[in-house]
Amino acid sequence: MHDLVQPVLTIAGKDIRDAVKDRFVILMTAFLLLASLVALAVAAIALKGDVATYVEAKAGLIALGKDASTIPDPAFYPLKLLRGFVEHVEIIGAIIGILIGYRAAASERGRQTLALIVTRPIAQWQFLAGKVLAGTAIISAGLVLAFVVAGAAVILISGVTLNPEDIVRLASVMSAAGLYALAFFLLGFVTALWAKKLPNALLLAFTVWLGFVLIAPQIGDTLDPDNQVAGGVFKQLQIAKPQQLEILQSFSTYETIRNGIEVASPTKHFERLSFAVLGIKDTYAGQPLMPILAEKTSDLVWLLAIALALGLLLFARRLDPNRLSKE
Repeated sequence: MHDLVQPVLTIAGKDIRDAVKDRFVILMTAFLLLASLVALAVAAIALKGDVATYVEAKAGLIALGKDASTIPDPAFYPLKLLRGFVEHVEIIGAIIGILIGYRAAASERGRQTLALIVTRPIAQWQFLAGKVLAGTAIISAGLVLAFVVAGAAVILISGVTLNPEDIVRLASVMSAAGLYALAFFLLGFVTALWAKKLPNALLLAFTVWLGFVLIAPQIGDTLDPDNQVAGGVFKQLQIAKPQQLEILQSFSTYETIRNGIEVASPTKHFERLSFAVLGIKDTYAGQPLMPILAEKTSDLVWLLAIALALGLLLFARRLDPNRLSKE
């Protein structure tokens, strides 16, 4: 067993050390944190103002000798502040995954070491598994740092503490983010490993990123009539729920196409899951975590299926180092 695992760990360790030396991952993670903190700070300051208003009102009643219980305790949802953070993870996290995957293959092809590695007593699956393990570790480390900093920023800026369930919610979204970024890592790794020319691999990977991360989710949102009016068309027109369902049935084909465009995107699945778990979407704010996870299992399964499909594609095809060494 040791003989099977040791080459995997050796390759993974080397890849991690190389990534730390070139500081690429550190710079990209820092950029993700900076962009996210700017968006987070604005919302957190507003929440802090709401908390201060409540505290002052309660103190004023007590000073007048009145019962402060007449003011109901407000429901502060600090995790709602992470909307901008999640959106940055969707875009920048996918880019980081692609570039880490690209680098994992390009580093060997650029130095012409791929053929040499495969001639050693090491199986193809061990080489690939070592690369994937390293990529997973690098992505995980970056996401843990990002989510810890984001959680700490929510507490420090807004002044609202996170309870144990909030921590579990953050950890759940972080795990989903890891799976999401891993899928794009595999995309970058597969394209860079098998493309005849490395620049073409990066171009292909970012074409896929553009289509599934930016274009498909936006098309789905834009085609949703309920997104065209603040608060939703039905709410503004004060249409009852039974009438809403009747109207939607008339546009079932249109809605099927619109939703199909959305669900084709792993970004949308990650967003739906994250917005529900963190209570960013008002429908789920204040709801228990387990029922939300049960409802959103399909989104998690989609993310897992995409990552597994790319992983199977990676391991199923035989590695040809002679062809790949010719740049």
